[in-house]
Amino acid sequence: MRADLRAIRAQVQDGWLDEERARQVRAVVQDALADSATRTSFLEKEWDAGYAGGEDGGAYFRARDGSATMLVSGMVQSRFVAASAYGPDTPTRPQANSRWGFETKTIFVAFAGQVVDPSVTYVAVIAYTSQTNRFIVVPGVYRVPYASIRKGLDERTGISVGLLNVPWDLESDYLGMSTLTAGDYSIFNYRFGAGKNPGALVDYTGDFLRVKAGAFNQLGAVSPQWDGASNLSFCVAARAEAKWGVDWNAIGAMSRPGRDALGVVLGLGACMSNGRAQNPQPPGSLATPSAQGFTADARVLLHRTALIAQYAYMRDPVGGPELGWYQGINLQASSFVGPDIEPFVEACWMGDVPVEWIAQAGLNWYAGSHRVKVTLKSVVPFGGGNVNGIRSIAGGLGIAALDNNASFVAQMQVKF
Repeated sequence: MRADLRAIRAQVQDGWLDEERARQVRAVVQDALADSATRTSFLEKEWDAGYAGGEDGGAYFRARDGSATMLVSGMVQSRFVAASAYGPDTPTRPQANSRWGFETKTIFVAFAGQVVDPSVTYVAVIAYTSQTNRFIVVPGVYRVPYASIRKGLDERTGISVGLLNVPWDLESDYLGMSTLTAGDYSIFNYRFGAGKNPGALVDYTGDFLRVKAGAFNQLGAVSPQWDGASNLSFCVAARAEAKWGVDWNAIGAMSRPGRDALGVVLGLGACMSNGRAQNPQPPGSLATPSAQGFTADARVLLHRTALIAQYAYMRDPVGGPELGWYQGINLQASSFVGPDIEPFVEACWMGDVPVEWIAQAGLNWYAGSHRVKVTLKSVVPFGGGNVNGIRSIAGGLGIAALDNNASFVAQMQVKF
């Protein structure tokens, strides 16, 4: 009887343990399933992330309720440059007449999106460049060339604050980086551009007219304070554009495969700045002591062909060898002769300088998408002497510092 009782107790005890373990396992599984369902619900109902398809691309993060979005995109430009200069037969510096080499010209990462609601948008850019230009004034380091917040007041009007393009010529409508002018960027903008500066901007976009106007700090130089002895105390600038027969979106990037637009866009810009005598003066600096004047431009789009004409009358441009008023014109044409091949030519004139004409010609080849772009071009200044205001071979347009004969550039650009 005692043996039978021990056997019965053992069987009951083992069964109780099995049931208790089963209940614990079921509880753990239920908790895990509930937690998994909560996480899945958060991902599916609250947030979404991925990589945007199509031509624009970029990684995106967005709230399903529309309260916040972020698009991360970027670009890399690498190239080979060779330059030849007239120079003396026995130059004082070795290899002064011929220079060549490879360089990573630009690394460009942009963050853009909205917060709170669709009327509050932002853009911030981190960029590296091997040379200075009107938009990135410090070479060889990663810097923030753009950072702005815009509040839309209605569907047509908004206010922006931050580090912004000064509304001046047609390049100031863009972030630069080879989306507008076919040959990488404009020689005209390099000579006469106003670049970007901290400030505030009001914009209006209508059916046929859009206007930007704002107030800014010093033009063309980085300063630790807004009212220092070497600053321009203030700058005001404005730009207006009128169009016929084309949508504003169609001119968002003028060098892009698949373009098929027909229309005309006319632009007019003006700038006035309060200069100070202590400011650095050209040549040899990007600072403009008292830049002011106006620009006028016209763009004609004939389906797959784009024509650009520009004029500037500007006081103290960087391209001038001494302070004063200068005039300049720019003519550019580009056309797709095939689905992905775009020849282009640009000629820029500036009066009262040692080298008045600088031209570039070449072609772009897009590898099935505007994300991959190969540019082959030659830059030729017409006239002897120093090409003032244009950077040397380690950047800029690939022009050697003195007595340039010609430069050749082969560049690959990838957007992601």
